[in-house]
Amino acid sequence: MNRTREGKKNTVEILAPGGSMEGIRAAVNAGADAVYTGGSAFGARAYAKNLQTDELLEAIDYCHLHGARLYLTVNTLLKENELSGQLYETMAPVYEHGVDAVLVQDFGVFHFLKREFPGLPLHASTQMTVMSEDGVRLLKEMGASRVVLSRELSLAEIRKIRQSVDIELETFVHGALCYCYSGKCLMSSMIGGRSGNRGRCAQPCRLPYELLDGVSSPEDAQGTAPGRVLGRQDEHALLSPKDICTLQILPDLIDAGIASLKIEGRMKSPEYASGVCGMYRRYADLYLEGGRERYHVDPEDEKLLTKLFSRGPYSQGYYEKRNGRDMIVLKEPAREKGDALRDAQAAVGRIHDQYEKERKIGICASVSIHADEPMSLRVTCPDRTSAAAYGSVPGRALSRAAAEEDVRRQLMKTGDTPYTIESLTIDLEEGLFIPVRDLNVLRRSALDALTQKILSAGKRTLDRGRIPAANPAAAAEAWALAPAAPSSPLQPRQTGDSASDRGPFSAQRHPQVTASVCTMAQLESVLDSDRIGGVYLDLPLCSAKNLQKVKACGKKAYVMMPPVWRADSVRVFEDTASRLKEVQPDGYLLECYDQIGYFARRGMTDAEYIAGAGLYTWNREAREQLASLGITMDTLPYECTARELSARGCAGSECVLYGYLPLMVSAQCLTNTVTGCRHKSGIRYLKDRKGILFPVRNACGICTNTIYNSVPLVLTDLEEEIRALGGSALRYSFTVESGEQVRRIVNSGAGEPYTRGHFRKGVE
Repeated sequence: MNRTREGKKNTVEILAPGGSMEGIRAAVNAGADAVYTGGSAFGARAYAKNLQTDELLEAIDYCHLHGARLYLTVNTLLKENELSGQLYETMAPVYEHGVDAVLVQDFGVFHFLKREFPGLPLHASTQMTVMSEDGVRLLKEMGASRVVLSRELSLAEIRKIRQSVDIELETFVHGALCYCYSGKCLMSSMIGGRSGNRGRCAQPCRLPYELLDGVSSPEDAQGTAPGRVLGRQDEHALLSPKDICTLQILPDLIDAGIASLKIEGRMKSPEYASGVCGMYRRYADLYLEGGRERYHVDPEDEKLLTKLFSRGPYSQGYYEKRNGRDMIVLKEPAREKGDALRDAQAAVGRIHDQYEKERKIGICASVSIHADEPMSLRVTCPDRTSAAAYGSVPGRALSRAAAEEDVRRQLMKTGDTPYTIESLTIDLEEGLFIPVRDLNVLRRSALDALTQKILSAGKRTLDRGRIPAANPAAAAEAWALAPAAPSSPLQPRQTGDSASDRGPFSAQRHPQVTASVCTMAQLESVLDSDRIGGVYLDLPLCSAKNLQKVKACGKKAYVMMPPVWRADSVRVFEDTASRLKEVQPDGYLLECYDQIGYFARRGMTDAEYIAGAGLYTWNREAREQLASLGITMDTLPYECTARELSARGCAGSECVLYGYLPLMVSAQCLTNTVTGCRHKSGIRYLKDRKGILFPVRNACGICTNTIYNSVPLVLTDLEEEIRALGGSALRYSFTVESGEQVRRIVNSGAGEPYTRGHFRKGVE
């Protein structure tokens, strides 16, 4: 039950998972202030027992009746036809029924919901990969009421954000961790066709791997030289993080200003939701009411959590450390057997019995019974609302008159209703005859009126006359003709024969063919090519000398921003930028919302600001929003087919023709996990159970690991087809290639093996 609404001391929300209707009831009965759940579409857990629309409406009512909130997850990326043709009809009934907030990943969805559903609170999902006050401030200005921060942030970073921006912050406190920064994982998508950005992750991070040294190039990786296996032979769960449990540091989390403590687990059982939620409810209340002096975690409680679900010992996540071997499973724990298994099953059974006993809502009541006037019963739910009902007019008793005890006994019978009457005041005139049936009718009427009053408080009315065009073609035409935001430093729009030829960006200043490079050898090779008109330089390459060298070759020079934006990456960028005063870059390739916020806060210059593939633009709404923020070009999404790209419009977009696509960007470091930190950037290879090798690049300056696909994306031979889509530029993305390989690929194309990515097959 929601303690805040009851007026008790509480400044933090316990947010529980609700993968099913049973799970939602279990969490609310265990003391959840709020529950997050998915509907039949657009949620990041496609394989959970997601609720159909009628069940969602029932769940909203159940939560509201019991003083809790329900948040709907719409935290996946939407294709153009889904956003323009399905999203409105999906959201309309739950909006009108009073859903308390919606979690969103897609920037286009965010903009659409903000416009079409007035007053609907929007929570920026952890899938948005927000890591700094720059990103949080940007999303607040765009209309977010809460931001779910990246799980990798430390308590110090969270405190700084909370001190800088007045907005609700939500973080995960218990359950599974992803190995990758949420929102930056394409591993399941690229190697298995099941996209994490669509809620269908196959969890390849839980499979066995080995880390290899001594593989000098991707060509070596495809040959017979296996390299040297690093680490212990019995440790293969290298990408599988331990589940987190933060009971020991819960006071620190609350004091850091976190508004909502989120429990992971929509795929887990109702017993898990109930047991974990109840535990965090109890310990949060213990600290809030008694302070640190009384705060002590019983080891038996931690053992109980392990029995509900665990991948072995817990860690405390990233709150107090950047990464580490002790945060990774390494060895899959043995399954419980014998007495241990029976003990765990018994614990689960006890929790099941507890949440099956539904908590009653305590109310107060007062009844007035006098001759010659209708009986009246007022029922009050403390600190919330009250309702009244009127019944029959009692007559004089001919024999036995109604006694106060008779009235009390009948009115206190709340039966299978959600209420229990905790106090009843009776104003009864003596000598009256009151049929038992009339008292029962009066009680039912009052309780029904109270229920309706509680539930009606959150309901909304939607102007159905404003239904947006459900026809994708009509939506596309409306989008194409919309004026650009006047505050945006954009060039005039291009014109074309159809809506799909037009877009929010202009490519007048941008080269038709570019290349991104990470090494000096790659840079030298692309500078020799007349085909390349612009070069994106990885941040460590961005010296004044190198930028001048690019410009001297008649090419444009761009800074390729790091994939994450935390204090160390900000420091590295600002140190680099301070040395570029003599020669300014022509633009920046941005990879996260934090970086948009960073440049917006400092004032956009007349440079180009290109949205990288990490800033997803699966639909026109997302493109429009980025354009309104000053983005001058975007990158075609990796997970969309040619048909889907055409539907979202490609004018003002750059297509990656070639490259080893990043599958994971992680705060963890495989080298550190396996051998200990060497304080040296480099490339190693990850070998899966099938013997396939994936390049791994660790960047020590900003403490990130990037795992690349085993083979490169190659669309170079489809250039004519790609240009027919109406795109404005083509890009070669070089990461782990040698200088000679770069030269050969630019001049004559890539050889075998390769992948087309999702250009043909797409994702569900």
